[in-house]
Amino acid sequence: MKREFFLSSKKQKDVSGTANVLVDGRGPFNGVVDTFVKDGNKVYVVAKQKFDLKRSAALSFSFEADIANGKHEYTEDSGLDISYIEGEVFDGWTRYIFYSGIYNTGNVTLTFDGVAGTLKAGFDLDVETDPGRPLNAIGAFRDVAGLKHINK
Repeated sequence: MKREFFLSSKKQKDVSGTANVLVDGRGPFNGVVDTFVKDGNKVYVVAKQKFDLKRSAALSFSFEADIANGKHEYTEDSGLDISYIEGEVFDGWTRYIFYSGIYNTGNVTLTFDGVAGTLKAGFDLDVETDPGRPLNAIGAFRDVAGLKHINK
């Protein structure tokens, strides 16, 4: 599993879409996509949700731009990466809980059009924050549009 998470510092203009995930034992995430970029041969999409004044979360998905549409096993050599992070502000500090996708525990189905700049994807796999304690995560990115191409 990868231990990377990409968050933009500001919302990307002209991007749209939603994402959701349900991780065992956690409340539901229903976010709005604020980043959808292609950097070299890698595509990154991030959705965020602010639950209240102190709590927020983000769902990140990255993949190779030349990936074939369809169903893919979530393996280390697939080029797929899914992560979820929750943050909570306390007196002068923020606690983050990071849930990274565990390879060989599920699959991702996607339809990506790099020319039209659109994406829809669904996943069902395990994530973990504590080694050896997997949690099931089922989610999707819906109606994502507005792919921005950036140079590396």
